[in-house]
Amino acid sequence: MNDHDYIFGTSRGLDETKEVKVRLPVSHLIKLHGLKLVKGKNISDTVAEALTIYFAEMGHPPVSENA
Repeated sequence: MNDHDYIFGTSRGLDETKEVKVRLPVSHLIKLHGLKLVKGKNISDTVAEALTIYFAEMGHPPVSENA
């Protein structure tokens, strides 16, 4: 394991769930509430799914060995 494993989520034992507080524009919050009503899925699950898709599409950014 190298120094960047935790940054990119590639180390073992990262299946644990943690809670975070974020600041969002009101327009995003309204859209999330709309999705909750239409899809019947809670906001936490919707955001977690969106982040999973985002990180899968983004891939791992290159990291300098000196970073």
